[in-house]
Amino acid sequence: MLSPVAMATPPMVIQHDLTVSVAPARHRIEVRDTLTLPATAPVPIRFWLGSEFTPTATGATLSRLDATSDGRFRVWTLRPDGDRRTVTLEYAGTIDDKPRSPAHGMPTAWVDDTGVYLDGGSGWVPRTDGDALTFTLSITGPADWTWISQGERSADGRQWSITTPQDDLYLLGGPFIRQAQKHGALTLETYLLKDDPSLSRMYLAVMGGYTDFFSELIGAYPYPRFAVVENRWQTGYGMPGFTLLGSQVMRLPFILHSSLPHEILHNWWGNGVWIDARGGNWAEGLTAYLADHLIKEANGGGAEYRRKLLERYTSFASEGRDIALRDFRARHSDATQAVGYGKMLMLYHMQRRQMGDAAFVDALRTLWKRRQFQFASMDDVLDLMAAGNTTGALSPQWLDSPGAPQLAIESVDTATDASTAPSLVIRLRQTQGGTPYPLSVPVFIQTADGHQQLETLTFEGGVAQWRGALDSPAVRVDVDPFFDVFRRLDPTEQPASLSRLYGAQTQWLILPSKVPPEQLAAWRRFAEAWQARFGNVKTLLDSELAHLPDGAAFWVLGWDNRALAAIRDRINNRSQRFEGPSMMVDGLRYEPERSAMILLDTDNRRPPLGFIGARAAQDIDGLARKLPHYSTYGRLIFSSGTLKRELADTLPVANSPLRVVLGARDPGPPTDPRPPLADQVKAPLPAQR
Repeated sequence: MLSPVAMATPPMVIQHDLTVSVAPARHRIEVRDTLTLPATAPVPIRFWLGSEFTPTATGATLSRLDATSDGRFRVWTLRPDGDRRTVTLEYAGTIDDKPRSPAHGMPTAWVDDTGVYLDGGSGWVPRTDGDALTFTLSITGPADWTWISQGERSADGRQWSITTPQDDLYLLGGPFIRQAQKHGALTLETYLLKDDPSLSRMYLAVMGGYTDFFSELIGAYPYPRFAVVENRWQTGYGMPGFTLLGSQVMRLPFILHSSLPHEILHNWWGNGVWIDARGGNWAEGLTAYLADHLIKEANGGGAEYRRKLLERYTSFASEGRDIALRDFRARHSDATQAVGYGKMLMLYHMQRRQMGDAAFVDALRTLWKRRQFQFASMDDVLDLMAAGNTTGALSPQWLDSPGAPQLAIESVDTATDASTAPSLVIRLRQTQGGTPYPLSVPVFIQTADGHQQLETLTFEGGVAQWRGALDSPAVRVDVDPFFDVFRRLDPTEQPASLSRLYGAQTQWLILPSKVPPEQLAAWRRFAEAWQARFGNVKTLLDSELAHLPDGAAFWVLGWDNRALAAIRDRINNRSQRFEGPSMMVDGLRYEPERSAMILLDTDNRRPPLGFIGARAAQDIDGLARKLPHYSTYGRLIFSSGTLKRELADTLPVANSPLRVVLGARDPGPPTDPRPPLADQVKAPLPAQR
């Protein structure tokens, strides 16, 4: 939690020595906080505290100012007596009825019989604008509870302390089962709501490997411990020295090598170098690039990962939903995620490609060395990248305006005769409206003798050209085949996917009218949930439909939908086909009574169309929650009753306007000769099982 005004200069550091008494049944905490102010602290000092608390002071005079505009905090001034630099505040209050996240229902803070969660959002520790803190913390509360904060932990877990500056102070408590092991000087821990030794072992086995890898990539891990803490709400939050993962989330097998390394890396970006978000949140994109993307790239999936990011941006950040990177603070919709995570990640990737891997890693290490335990702005971070980049800083257009370039091949011309070597001229054009972007685009050329070469076309206006001689005639040209450039994809570059429907201007949901009442009620709940999630849903009963929506994106819901007959030919192809009351997919038969399935029209030249086949109300309710997390997929089948995944396919791209085949025979797509970023790191990535 950043304080209301985050500063990009070294912060004032205040020492807090806290004793906290927690009474969960009464939702109450009592706090005694002795503050040691630095000699540079202004007098009087202005601080803010949660509106539940009315402090008294020893060694100072307090004056109450106005509350903050949202009423969550009260603002006070504190004037120490004489030359005192140590003063004590005492206060108590109840933590109840805090705002809840619309995504997962977790309150911003809570104190009750199930547990405790307090951070800066609850205002439980006095803070000044732009400050940092160090602290000691002593906790009293239920005898059988376990307590979690950041820094060093006492043997009984009731005292915590840290001497490196922090931008927030967390306190968690509850009936956790703690498991711990040493990894060199680092303590690794799990805190689970129920004893599960196998789950603990699974996490403890890989956590140390990721801290080692990121330490080699960036600099030494900044905390004495790392813990995975189970949460009854389905979160994925990174705090200093621990992560708060939902109980269902942490049991998904892929989380060990996706969310877990992402949250570990936040100890460098976000909880090590803090985010001055006034000019945009730079840390989520960098964390995703160096964790999620880096791992995919190391396993041969980097291009696919980037393509999916560009698909999400193209689908969700359109029709007025795009924002400038400067305006991104945190994810609260698919559109903001597509910009703040996806666009920012791609800008780091473009910088890396221009700088080279070694210079890019040097810039990361310099950023860590210079700004550890300080605030950094987006400009601070990107200026460091520019210092190692021969092409200089990113144009403000990338940061200050919404939008993205879109590319087209204007021409590919060849010339060969007996007296000259084969030659090639490639012209590209940016086709989006407005000012062209300064852009370097990789182009792969394959020749008749089996070789390929990589060239870069640089835009200084709306058109870029490359002309060169070749040793052998060109047989294929691919423009940005590995999706190295942030851009809006052409519709024919995108495979059929759920995201194309989710991101449409309107998703029409055609509901079945001749079904049992409980099924129709479930489909109506489905539509309401998707409207709350996507905001672009309209519904029709099949009995109200004279003809299918012309040129629209629409879903046909249910096996007993009258509109199903009209869409069968659009769903049917060589790999999937309706056969009577069942479905054939890749030669296997799936029956409606045993499977819930999601199938799309795979021809991406037409407006997107989808079919969701389910009959049981519990399956329909489950799919409403589940399917938004499968946006890049084009075909899904789940077991009825459990919704266990049976099949999840990402569909291939049949056509691309950025590909030209010049020879009589297509040699196939190029291969990427560039090594993964993980090759720059001596420590290995943990093996994925």
